[in-house]
Amino acid sequence: MGAVSVRAEGSGRSAAKEGRKSDIPARIAEQIRELIVRGALSPGVHLGQMQLAEQFAASRVPVREALKLLAAEGILLHDPNRGFFVAALSSEEARQLYRMRHLIEAELLSTVEWPTRAQVAELNAMIDELEKLLKQGNRHHWAIRHRDFHRVIFDLSPQKVLVREVLRLWTLTDRYRSLLPAPRTKQGHGGADDERALVRALASRDRPRLLQQFEEDRSHVEKMLLDLLASREI
Repeated sequence: MGAVSVRAEGSGRSAAKEGRKSDIPARIAEQIRELIVRGALSPGVHLGQMQLAEQFAASRVPVREALKLLAAEGILLHDPNRGFFVAALSSEEARQLYRMRHLIEAELLSTVEWPTRAQVAELNAMIDELEKLLKQGNRHHWAIRHRDFHRVIFDLSPQKVLVREVLRLWTLTDRYRSLLPAPRTKQGHGGADDERALVRALASRDRPRLLQQFEEDRSHVEKMLLDLLASREI
């Protein structure tokens, strides 16, 4: 029995170790994605596997797997003869990505189940955190928590396949959203007026108001972004 126990224990440790190894490409991909979103890696930049392996203290195998993951997302371009490059920004790509987001998010909001008081309190606490991050000028963590805030809302919908898809699209639009200035309230201070309006609509169970607020917010963001890209002739 003891031998069996030892083998089972050893098997468990081996599986855990393999699990950690399989996580390495995903972690490297996330770090590269953050560098691209923050502008540390510009469009068109070549990503050398050897340099990245040194930067992330990893072998070239997980680095290559990470680059393949990002190429599959469309964030990187892969030329078999030249390697991996940060994909260029494109107003046409941005228009299509945001259009898909717009349609799917509207569908999710039209099917959300109304939040409990505890969930409303959680959303309001997240808004407080968003405003604090903006006042600190921490755009990077604001973007992460901003996505988390919307994920909590989207998760109120039973359409989980659409939830997964819209979160994937958010990843693809992050580098476009990062071009925009920080959100401002009408008084000119960092804030989250649109997010508070969404939560008020959810708390009052007012679906028409919820959808109207969403439509106004998304249309405004899309117009700002496309105007900005046009001004840069992208």
